[in-house]
Amino acid sequence: MIKLSIIIPAYNAEPYLTQLLTCLKKQLTDEVEVIIIDDGSNIPVVCEWAIVYRERNGSPGISRNLGLDRVHGEYFTFLDADDLVADNYIQTILDKIEAEKFDYCYLSWKTTPDSPWQCTVRLTSVEDKFPPYNLCVWNRVYKTSKFGKHRFNPKKLWSEDADYIYRLNERGKKSFISDFMYFYRSGTPGSWTKRMFNGELDYNRIVYNVRTVTPELRDEIIREYKDNEIVLLTNDNPYEELSKYAMIMNYCQQVSGSELRGDPFPGFRQIPQPYRTQVLIYVSAEHDIGGIETFVYNFCYHMHKYYDITILYDAQFHALQMERLSGMADIILNDPNKIIVCNTAINTRIVKKIPNNVRARQTIQMSHTCKMALWGQMQIPEGYDTKVFVSEASAKSFDEKEGDYQVIYNLTVPVECDRSLILVSASRPTPEKGMGRAVELAKLLDLEQIPYIWLVFTNEQIRNAPQNMIVVKPTLNIAPYLKMADYLVQLSDSEAFGYSMVEALEQGTPIITTPIDVLPEIGFEEGVNGYTVPFEVKGFDVKKLLNIPKFEYKRDNAAIVKQWRTLLGNTKPTKKNKPKGKLVEIRVIRQYTDMSLGRMVNTGERIKTTPQRAKTICDAGYAERV
Repeated sequence: MIKLSIIIPAYNAEPYLTQLLTCLKKQLTDEVEVIIIDDGSNIPVVCEWAIVYRERNGSPGISRNLGLDRVHGEYFTFLDADDLVADNYIQTILDKIEAEKFDYCYLSWKTTPDSPWQCTVRLTSVEDKFPPYNLCVWNRVYKTSKFGKHRFNPKKLWSEDADYIYRLNERGKKSFISDFMYFYRSGTPGSWTKRMFNGELDYNRIVYNVRTVTPELRDEIIREYKDNEIVLLTNDNPYEELSKYAMIMNYCQQVSGSELRGDPFPGFRQIPQPYRTQVLIYVSAEHDIGGIETFVYNFCYHMHKYYDITILYDAQFHALQMERLSGMADIILNDPNKIIVCNTAINTRIVKKIPNNVRARQTIQMSHTCKMALWGQMQIPEGYDTKVFVSEASAKSFDEKEGDYQVIYNLTVPVECDRSLILVSASRPTPEKGMGRAVELAKLLDLEQIPYIWLVFTNEQIRNAPQNMIVVKPTLNIAPYLKMADYLVQLSDSEAFGYSMVEALEQGTPIITTPIDVLPEIGFEEGVNGYTVPFEVKGFDVKKLLNIPKFEYKRDNAAIVKQWRTLLGNTKPTKKNKPKGKLVEIRVIRQYTDMSLGRMVNTGERIKTTPQRAKTICDAGYAERV
């Protein structure tokens, strides 16, 4: 029979956890179980003789609750992973259980010699109580049948054990152990305390500095206590029950917190506050053309009504992308010294890691590509909570095992616009994107004297391109050109999703493509909404392109939104942002430096921007409406 269950939440606690486990292993008996809750440590906890559960990184209360859910012992207690216990810790507690059958027992403790803060608490009587600052669960042993159903508040990132003890309402047969059983180590790197004071946690400590507590303030403190830690500085508190909701100290005593209310005083130290958002999309660097920029815009278009979204770049981002996302998402440049806290962090590229200053409860690694031979041994990075591929073709190209990933097809945003007859491509002029095949196809069109204009949106010249193949400066929105086109041409070696192909089909524009694996997934049908060109191109009958298919094509974006909602969680944004609508064009009449574009704008130049920003520039005398 298990008499004692020891619960140890652990998050990146090495080398201290190894020291603690070494001490415990020497003391183990058949009457004891050790339960370790690995709270998403960077290096997973491994211990053959303990029960280890690995969970996604959360709050201390969540980890402690997970441990309580797995208790089999007649009694239970908690240890912090960076602390130590006496060599006779287990046997002393088991002897006390056998002798007294208590409901709860207090343990004497002191700090370790290497701790910057020194403290000693020795109990000498069953009437002794711990100091007010010492409401901790690691110096208590509880009877499971009496207290085992109680749980911690998962929203509290600090003083969660004090809150737990208050709500536990310790009553019943009490016992104590006078010998020092527990050794508390303060100031360890990576501890909740250190992380909190460094501004690494989504944490609020409200400090009230008032001479006298009024009835209205009492009610406010009780309300705020639910989701925050409260410190009350006062010399006149007539409400004894507030000790359950706040740490009460002397008026104007030096203290740290995230927010000060009441009377100002110089002894208040502001805890650095992290940048907070619900969903963070890490793009790393912007590209003039590419599926990730399209993914970001389309994702924000559909999802901003459900979440606060922030786009994170390492370097300067495209001004047009900023304007397109205005009202749907915030765009920020990464400051490695500023902590970013979010519910979910989405990494859009497999060649870059989410920056170390991002603290996310859930991480998602996306793949917008298929593995290519020129990438060698490139693999999808590990260590993320979820892998999301934009197609089965993408996942299979990386040899991913079924069940280890999710497929969520890319969202699209249909755009209504006019069209005329042209061929359109939007791609990098590289071999894997099939630009050589495009040149060969253009030569076949010339050979059969089929007239065409082929617009290729790219940022480089095309080698050996026929004169009717025109290089056009890249744009993030090719929908108007697709609407005008007879065909969208994409002749790649492979595509993970093929955003431009899907966009074309949505416009009712058929596609010319190579027989790549993803075609069935995006709804392509030979001869119905396009044609396939063999990889070697030669022998393809270009005359059949004159028979332009007419078809209907629909995308189920609602189902894809539902997939993201399931993955990200059911919530609503806190910011009341709305898309700013269409951009307007203005003509510069006086040279100035445009901070949004990041450059000098010359007289006579035309730029597009939001209506509000256009008004600001025109009112300042730098431009006029076109």
